[in-house]
Amino acid sequence: MRADRPGRPAPPPGLVAALACEPKLVAKHPPLGDFLRSRWADAAFMTAAGMAEATGLPTTTLIRLLALLGFPSFRSFRDAVRAQLRSR
Repeated sequence: MRADRPGRPAPPPGLVAALACEPKLVAKHPPLGDFLRSRWADAAFMTAAGMAEATGLPTTTLIRLLALLGFPSFRSFRDAVRAQLRSR
């Protein structure tokens, strides 16, 4: 991941940044927003269960939150994050 300053991760790209600030997500589970702001690139390589564990959410709740944000599956979310990584 590119850093703007040494030791500091670059901010997440547009889509992930928008999701991290989405009021529906922040109201339901702030740690998921925190995860997307600080470790967004990790999501490209995680399973739904792994990301749920990292955020402290049950897997089903994570899937429901992502669906609320417009992703029909965890795979579609992960593919969107991967596309952002490739475009950097």
